[in-house]
Amino acid sequence: MGIKIIKLPVVSAGPSNHWQLWLYKSIIRAFRSTLAGFFGSLQRFLYFRQIIWFPMRKYFLLIVLVFFVAPCFSQSIESLRITHGPWLQNETDDGVTICWTTNLPAVPGIWLVRDQPMTDSLIRNSTDGLINVGGTLHQVRITGLQPGTTYSYRMHSVELLKLRPYQVYFGDTVKGKEFRFTTLNPSKKTTRFMVVNDIHTDGAKLGGLLRSGNAAEQDLLFYNGDIVDNFESESQLLGPIIDTSVRYFASRVPFVFIRGNHETRGFMARKLKDYLDYPDNHYYYSFDQGPVHFVVLDCGEDKPDNNRYYYGLADYDNYRLQELEWLKREVKTPAYRNAAFRVILVHMPIIPSYRFIYARLPFLIKEDRGYGPSFLSEHFGPVIREAGADLMIAGHTHRHLWLSPPFSGFGFPILINGTSNFVQVDATDQLLSIKVASGKNEAILSKELKKR
Repeated sequence: MGIKIIKLPVVSAGPSNHWQLWLYKSIIRAFRSTLAGFFGSLQRFLYFRQIIWFPMRKYFLLIVLVFFVAPCFSQSIESLRITHGPWLQNETDDGVTICWTTNLPAVPGIWLVRDQPMTDSLIRNSTDGLINVGGTLHQVRITGLQPGTTYSYRMHSVELLKLRPYQVYFGDTVKGKEFRFTTLNPSKKTTRFMVVNDIHTDGAKLGGLLRSGNAAEQDLLFYNGDIVDNFESESQLLGPIIDTSVRYFASRVPFVFIRGNHETRGFMARKLKDYLDYPDNHYYYSFDQGPVHFVVLDCGEDKPDNNRYYYGLADYDNYRLQELEWLKREVKTPAYRNAAFRVILVHMPIIPSYRFIYARLPFLIKEDRGYGPSFLSEHFGPVIREAGADLMIAGHTHRHLWLSPPFSGFGFPILINGTSNFVQVDATDQLLSIKVASGKNEAILSKELKKR
């Protein structure tokens, strides 16, 4: 029997078969890796079950609490504390609003400290039957007080951990130190007040003016516009303005925050009232302290509503016309007519003969000829001229200027305060004594106005 030799065909390993061989090897490697991973995981599981799980299973609940439940309460690791304040707002002869902030959400309250035999009382505000809680910015309004009376108070904040139906959890309670304030008194024979303006978020400048003017010795202070420069974040207000004010006076003496044109600009402009408090929630209003009837006006913006920088989001002309209707009623009230002195405060100066004055006083800067001041002069000016007043205090121009009656267009003077000066006024029922000084307490102006 012979041997038959069979020749097998040679398979070429050319380019057309390389990818098949690579795919085959890749599948084999992946399969082996999967098997190895499976048996490795099985081995580790058996090891965990034998060496770790059986001895540690009695601590399973504790482990779950530590790693899964505890993080839900991680915010309580940081203790509740007061971060800014307190500062007094909207003080009247029978009430005051106290503002402050905390680092964590809290339930705000004020302990009103009373003399014996009366007991101290915790005051909290409510809205529609619900106690105001939550958030880190707090306001508590105290009412039912007596005119010209000194009271002591302390902040009272309770941390709010959880607020759910039928589940409310409280944390730390923090009480602030004790402060004193005195309510306004329209029957008082004298009063003293201070005015600064155009600070533009410069806390150092503000501190210098408050220190030189002895802010804590005033009955009240007026921040007459452009205190903040384009309100973009709360740190612009809370840091350089609020903290500086609290350092010198604001926990004991209130300040009146008059809106300027720069406070109308920026992302936070619509939230300014969250940090302050105003009568009837308006930027324009009036009140009495001692022999002075104060009229606070809101100037709005200094450019037309259709200015390209407002992007169609300004409506100040209509707003100012509404304010004008209020002013027409205000100047007819007995409080205005019968006051010993009537002082108008507004950021942008109101001068009826605006263009006439500018032509004769070229040192008025160009910005004074803006749309806003002109609107106020043409609409508000005639009402004020007819009603009469004793003094108008303004800012905006960043330059000091005293306009006596012949130049003001009214029968009374206008004081335009510079950006680096403060105004201090002492009033009796017969005399207004006006002083303007620099941050170094250098005298710039001294005037006296007698009762009409």
